[in-house]
Amino acid sequence: MKKTLLTTLALSCGLATANDKQTMIIFDASGSMWGQIDGQAKITLAQNALADISSQWQPNQKVGLMAYGHRNKGDCNDIETLVPIAAGQNQSIINQVNQIKPKGKTPIAAALRLAVEQMKITEQSSEIILISDGLETCELDPCQVAEQAESLGIDFTAHVIGFGLSQDQGKQLACVADITGGQYLAAQDAAALTSALNQVLVKEEDKPEPDVLPNASVSAPETSPTIGSAFTVKWSGPKGEQDYIDIVKQDHKRTYGELSYAWVKNGHPANLKAPGTPGTYQIRYIWQGQRKKHVLASVTFEVIDSEVSLVAPAVVAAGEHFTVQWKGPNQAEDYIDLVKKDEQRTFGEIHYFYTQIGPQGELLAPAVAGDYDIRYILQATDGRKILHRIPVQVKASQVSLSATPQVEIGQKFDVFWTGPNNKNGYIDLVKRGDTRTFGEFSYFYLKDQPESGSLNAHVVAGEYDIRFIMESSDGRKIMATQAIDILPVEVQLSAAEKGQVGTQLKVNWQGPDRKGDYIDLVKHNDKRTYGELSYFYTENNPESGELTLPKQPGMYTIRYIIQGKNREILATREVVVE
Repeated sequence: MKKTLLTTLALSCGLATANDKQTMIIFDASGSMWGQIDGQAKITLAQNALADISSQWQPNQKVGLMAYGHRNKGDCNDIETLVPIAAGQNQSIINQVNQIKPKGKTPIAAALRLAVEQMKITEQSSEIILISDGLETCELDPCQVAEQAESLGIDFTAHVIGFGLSQDQGKQLACVADITGGQYLAAQDAAALTSALNQVLVKEEDKPEPDVLPNASVSAPETSPTIGSAFTVKWSGPKGEQDYIDIVKQDHKRTYGELSYAWVKNGHPANLKAPGTPGTYQIRYIWQGQRKKHVLASVTFEVIDSEVSLVAPAVVAAGEHFTVQWKGPNQAEDYIDLVKKDEQRTFGEIHYFYTQIGPQGELLAPAVAGDYDIRYILQATDGRKILHRIPVQVKASQVSLSATPQVEIGQKFDVFWTGPNNKNGYIDLVKRGDTRTFGEFSYFYLKDQPESGSLNAHVVAGEYDIRFIMESSDGRKIMATQAIDILPVEVQLSAAEKGQVGTQLKVNWQGPDRKGDYIDLVKHNDKRTYGELSYFYTENNPESGELTLPKQPGMYTIRYIIQGKNREILATREVVVE
């Protein structure tokens, strides 16, 4: 499979057929590349694939390599041209890729802009191959960057390969390929990746035939929906896997940047949600052709205002905090709540907020996917009344964890994560197979460490799990797990076998030197990690330090103590005090 991975990419994108073309590979080295496909780290899969494909290149083929996220954690400017575009760069690209250790963010847009700037100077036919396992995590918009590049009149195409992205995530990234005439290749695993690449095994000179547009139709709702309300749309069309019905502003021409959408594969009629601002909008049928999306049908409709309204996302992830805008009487103790679909009781809500906090508030989606309602509850003199409700679909969260597969005892290491906006959720470290949501060895809260955070490896070697714990309205839930092995470290202590009472004894040491580690002196065979007679910290005494021998003759023990959630004795040596 590995050899097929980017060998196919070369054929599909014309790498081996156009010697006058320059190609820049943009390589995702963000921390999430430690995630796995078919049981193998994505970074390893891509490294091996690039090594294989480079052997297929012609001597005069012009290829370069750019990477992002490979040097610094949390740095949106961590983009580097590792190998400039030139012929004969095969071995240089292999060497650079094999040295990459994923660390940072995903500045896709900035990397695209830099690649385009470099290609613009040469004025040659160019292509970009973006290999990414995630979406933009910095401030720029890849779609806008692609549009700007296309407007410059540069002869270039961008192909996008997505590793493990959901259909909705892929839709966000596919605009780069759509705008530039390239292709978005989706893959959930190694086999699917190979299949996706095989779909584009077309020589460069074999241009695809123009798309023949099929018939489609969409109908405006019979009654104008109010702001934020749900409504259905009747449609007909080819029912392609990537086809969808969307809502856009009246003058919107692009096939991305929609306000709401529904995949046609989810059934007829399509369920959509009205925008939160009154006005005239379009409903459209979007069809995915060979190389680009097409608007097959459109119709205008009106969204009207309402005295009582709720505006919220149509779909939220399980465990996600999401915003709800409201309009209503705002009486004392009025509130907005979240309940199971069609719930009529005005108690037992899953989550709620009082309207007096302001024109919008946050609700917390439950951990269980399903259909729910958001409601405006009026606190009247004769009891509570449901003034308005809108549906919301809670979908299973897309959660991932990425970390290096092995660390040493006590070592601090980074964990990269994707998942819902769960403010009280956390990432923890536990013994392999532990299903309890307490007793962790190390943890960090998602709200404090967006995208990535650090854990401290336990001080006992063995098999452990990194876990994504979601805190929802119905309790804690383990959403994702990744195995990690914690390895031992060689520890040595050396010192004189004997010493005089009250004198200083030099101790040479070798060990992990974690923060808080120390060398101590205790009574012979004392197993406690407190009550020491003398000690020194390793970080303040590199390679060696001194202990004060007690005034009482006898046998004593020198020990290396590693400091973690609990202390562990890693090595001992006996000394006789005379």
